[in-house]
Amino acid sequence: MLSAMMLKTVEIASEDELLAYLMKHYNLGKFAKVDRISTYKISPDIDLLDVNEHQQIAEERGILTGYEIKLLKYRKDWKRVNLNPMHKGIGQALSYFQFGVDKSILVLGMSNDIPRESVSSTISEIESVIESFNTLRAFDARIRKYFDDSFKETPMLKGVKGLLLETYCGWNCFGIMVWTAYDDLLVTKLSAEQCFPIYMNEKLKHRKECLLRKEFKYKEGFLEKHLKSKRDGERGDS
Repeated sequence: MLSAMMLKTVEIASEDELLAYLMKHYNLGKFAKVDRISTYKISPDIDLLDVNEHQQIAEERGILTGYEIKLLKYRKDWKRVNLNPMHKGIGQALSYFQFGVDKSILVLGMSNDIPRESVSSTISEIESVIESFNTLRAFDARIRKYFDDSFKETPMLKGVKGLLLETYCGWNCFGIMVWTAYDDLLVTKLSAEQCFPIYMNEKLKHRKECLLRKEFKYKEGFLEKHLKSKRDGERGDS
């Protein structure tokens, strides 16, 4: 569970503010709002992309990580935190795999407007969602072991396994992290690392290669423009 010790409060009013804050203070990625890969318009856009050309998985060099950013706020009329952005974010983060990323992380920001007494209960609800993914991971591992054993024991399935290997690309990782405004903490231990099967096709391979070559369109200067706008707003208020 989240530590009850609160260190400081960061005021975040929008998902763009949270995105800029995570870029500046946590160095999650450099490329904000990727909305085009080569000539291909993507939807949804990738909120934040990290391109690591030197990291390697198996024999593949280059790791692409996409971050979907969602800000959770308190609904006074509901007397609870609105978790709809989380459920929407899960779907959007999973859709990143069709763009060629290797890892897709949903970052849930808990706004400073959430009453302190609601923080723990909200964390518990998020943990229950994470636990469902961890349960799926355990089930998935058992299913894969079953089919691996079946392929070994059943000669007639060898051709099927060969067909799968020809089109099979690997397992891509989906995760969830939580950032809290009260203590400015990115809670990495609240993580679901569920792997999803990805099957090779020329379109997916091309998109990944384009991302690795940085042949994509993103919002250049997003962090600098956002920080300048915030400074200008603070001067106007003073």
